[in-house]
Amino acid sequence: MTDFTLLSRRRFTRLIGAGAAYVATRPTFALSNSLRKGKVLPESFGAAVRLNSNENPYGPSPLALKAMTDAFSLVWRYPDEYADTLIETIAKMHGVAREQVMLGDGSGEILKICAEAFTGPMTNLGPSVELARPTRGGALQFVPGRGKMVAPDPTYEAILNHARVNGAEAIKVPLIGDSFAHDLSKMLAAANEGLIYICNPNNPTASITPKKDLREFIGKVPEQTKIIVDEAYFHYADSQDYESVIPLIKDHPNLIVARTFSKIYAMAGLRCGYCITRPENIQRMRPHQSWDSVNVLAMAAAIASLNDSAQVTQGRKLNEQTKAALTRELDSLGYKYIPSQANFIMIDLKRPVRPVIDGLSQRGVHVGRAFPSLPTHMRVTIGKQVEMEAFLSAFRDVMTAT
Repeated sequence: MTDFTLLSRRRFTRLIGAGAAYVATRPTFALSNSLRKGKVLPESFGAAVRLNSNENPYGPSPLALKAMTDAFSLVWRYPDEYADTLIETIAKMHGVAREQVMLGDGSGEILKICAEAFTGPMTNLGPSVELARPTRGGALQFVPGRGKMVAPDPTYEAILNHARVNGAEAIKVPLIGDSFAHDLSKMLAAANEGLIYICNPNNPTASITPKKDLREFIGKVPEQTKIIVDEAYFHYADSQDYESVIPLIKDHPNLIVARTFSKIYAMAGLRCGYCITRPENIQRMRPHQSWDSVNVLAMAAAIASLNDSAQVTQGRKLNEQTKAALTRELDSLGYKYIPSQANFIMIDLKRPVRPVIDGLSQRGVHVGRAFPSLPTHMRVTIGKQVEMEAFLSAFRDVMTAT
């Protein structure tokens, strides 16, 4: 490594440190009476109210904003060396080797890479036959045969779409009706090498799969079948029956865990995520990744966010307070909902959801799309207090009119 590169990395680290010294006022929360009175109209806020993408409405850490500003002077450099700083930070936080961490352009890129690396048509010679494939550098790399994509229904469907494009058979296994947990036994029975996708907490239901059930399931899955557990909403879950499965990676070489900075860290527009797994899995995934897919500003913001403990605690607190106020109002209106372990909620309207979604949109309030397997449920992101006031006002209006 050249002296210039070392100086650049030191400069990057200093800029992150400068961001950590930045002090800014954080958002405060005060519940207004108008939330229950229903007198707030969406039009009073001007722009549309976006409660459709599970974004964190409070924005990134002030330390992240400062770190990005200070890192503007580094954007002319490729991010290769600076990625090391973020990887080292993540590895230290999780107690794993840096070779077990792979960065991605959001966790969405991680899911795409997993679908490309581990799913696809089986070979005629059998699922375990190794096929030669060129790497980006032109050399041949031998990779095992791939297989099916198995996922719950409903869930975050991007990985299913990637698997289909890759020529894989995509199998959907309905969630368990009363708990909306993953039906792990049926998912295991449907798998044949390839990849099993677990989203926990699950999107769009905001439900969890109990930690004991998930631990036992991971222990039963054959090693040639990969498991990816998507923990995008990990920071919002507070149930005693929930835990991260990152510690299980040391005993299960087929386990991959994806995380993102898009949710609690409010970096959805910056695109930064990562996965933790065994190095041999990363070696199979690497040829499918674009070069330098995570930019310098996102890395600066990510490191600063990890160094700001208040970002998680404050974000969780604000989300829980607003969600509690919303569920109290839904209770008073007589609507049921799936208990939420995330920053969104699924409300059972007991009627087709599409006319309600359209009616809200006409009133300037955008909520989640319709999910065919839950045709009467509507997904609503937990926004700021004023946004939830607008939602409830429009919701009452639509439910009365339709």
